[in-house]
Amino acid sequence: MQNKVVASAVQHQPVELGSMDDNLAFILDRLKVEASHGSELIVFPEAGLTSFFKHEEGGLKRLWEEGSIDLDGPELTAIVEAAKELGVHTVVGFNERSKTIGTIYNSAALIGPEGIVGVQRKRYLPGIEKLYYTPGTERVTFECSLGRIGIIICYEALFPEVALEHFMQGADILVVTSSFWSGGAKGGAGDPVTKKRFWENVSTITAIQNQAFVVSCNACGFLDLGKKVGTWERLGLSQIVSPTQGVLAQAGQFAAETIRAELNLDDLSDSRSNYPLMLDRVRGRELA
Repeated sequence: MQNKVVASAVQHQPVELGSMDDNLAFILDRLKVEASHGSELIVFPEAGLTSFFKHEEGGLKRLWEEGSIDLDGPELTAIVEAAKELGVHTVVGFNERSKTIGTIYNSAALIGPEGIVGVQRKRYLPGIEKLYYTPGTERVTFECSLGRIGIIICYEALFPEVALEHFMQGADILVVTSSFWSGGAKGGAGDPVTKKRFWENVSTITAIQNQAFVVSCNACGFLDLGKKVGTWERLGLSQIVSPTQGVLAQAGQFAAETIRAELNLDDLSDSRSNYPLMLDRVRGRELA
């Protein structure tokens, strides 16, 4: 990892299915704004480019036709060109149209001046997402000029083994791109009080256990998910966390807000020298 990285999490309400051009225009605009503030890593919410499905009659077909993109399509190409022009890296979430008709992945790409550094496909799919997305199979930590970056997509943040896979690959920064729901009457599993509590804490725990920075960008606002489930509200509470300094920046729960923080290499050095977790984990496996 380079000595210092300025990171941004752009918490906002993506426009729903059928308005991809609006979401793309927003992303391109925010890349310019955040680059002007000195940000080098700019993170957007889960499926922020394409939005989600509509859970209703013909929902999968509509998602394939209107709400999914090809990796070599014009949308990601435009983001690659912007990243190159601005000299930044960004993580953008989208529905990935595979080469197999009808197979869609919930994906996130790390994009930089060099192009698409890598694409992570969501492996753990909650609830009705299983009806629309095919699980990914690989977990790769991507290396770029900023350092080693691992991507975790929403629900996956609740599975410690996901972050652990990145830890074992030497991740410096864990990016969580999400659309985590408020729960209760506002949509999604669980009650709002409990969900708020553990979503506020999960990034800090992940940073400590995996000795890495966590840049967690959640969406906010409402989304009409279709006639069968109605309108849900996202939880917000995006965070940037250091493994030694704790929460460096946190957004509010409901409104659009961009947070920024400087990630300092010294924090990783301190964390990893205080507790040699990698060494002890390897030794523990050898003794098992």
